[in-house]
Amino acid sequence: MASSWVLVADNSQAKLYRFDRRKRELDLIDQIDHEEGRWKRQEFVAGGPGFSVASASGTHMMGTDNSPKTNESLRFAQLLAKSISHAHDLHQFETLRVCAPPKLLGEILPLVDKHVPLGDHINKDLVHEKPEQLLARLTELP
Repeated sequence: MASSWVLVADNSQAKLYRFDRRKRELDLIDQIDHEEGRWKRQEFVAGGPGFSVASASGTHMMGTDNSPKTNESLRFAQLLAKSISHAHDLHQFETLRVCAPPKLLGEILPLVDKHVPLGDHINKDLVHEKPEQLLARLTELP
């Protein structure tokens, strides 16, 4: 097996790094752009769950399902978790660390297969940080 992998993500992109703490190396393996994560609520298909319909009487009905933006975030989390689980099944890494905003972190972690060893996580949006800054943050963890 290789060293640890670090998934750094937000709703619009994800970066996957190979992390070797001993050598203090962080190498970009893959990058995934998720354009839908940048969309504003109005850019999703109108009339989906969470839409508002005004009737002649002036009352509003709100859908009880997740908003299209929330659904899209969950789809992206599922894609990331499935990819990570598959890579672990192929013995490409030993431990996974995740750096993501709280909401996305909470969506990804439960979806990663239970047999994937999870290391420490950083509950913060670091996707725009330079690799050197990210490396410094990772080496500070226990």
